Amino acid sequence: MSAGHDGLPSSDAAQASQAAPAGASSASGHLTKKIQKALTLRIDSQQSRDALKCLSGFFSENTVHNRRNLRSSIEGENLCLHKEFVHAFGALESQLVGLERLVDRLDGAVQRASDQLRASRSETQASLEKAAALRKESMSIELKQQVLDKFLTRFRLSEADTQVVRSGDRPLDDDFFAAFERLEQVRANARHMLSTSGQQTSGVDILHETSEVLEASYERMFVWVQQQCRGSRDAAVAKSTSAELETPAGNVLKRVLKLLKERPVYFNHCWRDIARVRKQALQHRFLEALTQGDASCGARPIELQAGDQVRYVSDMLAWIHENVATESEAVTALMEPEAKTGSSETHSDAVEGSTVIGIDEILDIALEGVAATLVAKTKQALQTNVAIVTMYKVAQVLSFYAKTIEDKLRRSGSALVSTCMDLHARTYQSFLDLWEAQAQKLRQGVAGVYVAALSAPSFVLEASNTLQEVLSIYELAPVPAGEREADFLPVLSAAFDPLLNHCQQVASMMDTADGHVFLINCVCAMQMPLRKHDFTNQRQEMYTLFLDDQLNRLVEGQTKAVLSKVGLAERLKALREKLPETPLNSVPELHPVSLATTLRSFYNSLFTLGGALSLRLLERIDDATLREKARKGVSALIAAEYEELYTGIEALGIATHTPNQVRTLLEGV
Repeated sequence: MSAGHDGLPSSDAAQASQAAPAGASSASGHLTKKIQKALTLRIDSQQSRDALKCLSGFFSENTVHNRRNLRSSIEGENLCLHKEFVHAFGALESQLVGLERLVDRLDGAVQRASDQLRASRSETQASLEKAAALRKESMSIELKQQVLDKFLTRFRLSEADTQVVRSGDRPLDDDFFAAFERLEQVRANARHMLSTSGQQTSGVDILHETSEVLEASYERMFVWVQQQCRGSRDAAVAKSTSAELETPAGNVLKRVLKLLKERPVYFNHCWRDIARVRKQALQHRFLEALTQGDASCGARPIELQAGDQVRYVSDMLAWIHENVATESEAVTALMEPEAKTGSSETHSDAVEGSTVIGIDEILDIALEGVAATLVAKTKQALQTNVAIVTMYKVAQVLSFYAKTIEDKLRRSGSALVSTCMDLHARTYQSFLDLWEAQAQKLRQGVAGVYVAALSAPSFVLEASNTLQEVLSIYELAPVPAGEREADFLPVLSAAFDPLLNHCQQVASMMDTADGHVFLINCVCAMQMPLRKHDFTNQRQEMYTLFLDDQLNRLVEGQTKAVLSKVGLAERLKALREKLPETPLNSVPELHPVSLATTLRSFYNSLFTLGGALSLRLLERIDDATLREKARKGVSALIAAEYEELYTGIEALGIATHTPNQVRTLLEGV
């Protein structure tokens, strides 16, 4: 669009010229406002540009005519647009009218339906009330069904579980134990109901219905254990260690035995069969160890040591001791699997007043086989000629392992311990019998015994050496110190009492003084091995008193012999028998001349080696201490006798040596 020569738009100029006749002042004011409005327009704004662009489409050429008819053109366009709007909304109005008619018809239909519904409701009220009652009853029945389902879940075993626990064709697996556990839970729930809710009939019926299934389950487990016992040697019941029982079959066996504990009859029967199987397996392994050894650890057959009785018996007992520990662990693992976790479980279905078999009895049955074999092999090994020391060593080995196995089993009444103690008692008695047999041989040969040297004979030395070995062995025995003396006394009595009696019989056939020396030497030899051990103090004291008695008798006899030999015995006898009022000169034995001769002979013997005071018999005492003691005893007695004589004849004045001088000379002999 273009402007006129006066700077105003052509349409505005035309309007101003048309309005001039009406009123110049009014037109002028209106024109001014328009001019001001036009001046305030910003033709560079986006809105102005868009408006101009829109107006440029109303005409193709920018002519005066087109510019003057611009308003009419715009109004014409506006009119065309309104006609299009009217035409477009005419169809919409027709649709709205149709929709209004449709709504009116629907409203009429709804009204009619409502009228019909009210009519039918009045007619079907009884049916609705009955339907509501039925609905309520249905809800009640559904609730009861839910309660019944929960009741059956808690108080009834499902058919599938019943088939699992009763069917003998199915294995004893996790499904069986799970079903059995549910059965136990059902019975526990029934017992709880009996004790709390007072539903006696229901609880009794449930227990009665499930009791047959329960007994069938126990019977299945019992039969399964019987089959295992009759199976191969590789079955779980015959496994030697607790580690070998950690297998699927071993775990099933543990669970079965734990459950069967509620049925003591089944439980005891099964365990006795298991113990019998384990007895056979253990005995078989023992025989293999005796004859074949153990290839797994490189052990040689024990029978190779049969020539060495001590080693042979010791090896057998060592094998038994090792396997007793293993067997005890295995039986404990089977008997009390809950001991590993420290938990315990009891069921109310156990038979009251019944007693289940214990571990001790099971172990006794399982160890019977090796005990019998041990007895037979030990007797066989000791049938041949066995030395006394060897027999005692075997007895001590049996005693040691009896105490060791007793500690391992933690009880003294075990059959195996009793067997070892019985073997120990028999072997110990055989040991004492060997001493008795030796004494019997000595008694049979006493008449032909002659000992010229008066030293301890060979049989005494041999017995002492044998006892010394026995004492060394006993020193290592685990016997309390306070019990050792009484415990070892039978050995001393068996070893030395017959020997001492025999030596006394031999001595009785000798000269009296020789017999004393012989007995002193024999008893010294017998006392020698006792001195190193405190538990033989009583016997040592007895032998010490015996030696003192024999030594005193020997000293007295030797003193009398010496005094008789030098002539002083008869002089002392006469002095002792003389009456106090009788003069010394009147007694022939005390005559000064003869008495002086006797005294000179006595004095000479004090200064002569090898004379009457040589005492050669005392030199044959083997013990130097006793020998010296005997010498001093004889010297002391001779000095005492001389002092008595010296005092009695002092009035005669014929004695040239005082008692102290004689005592000094005797001490140097």
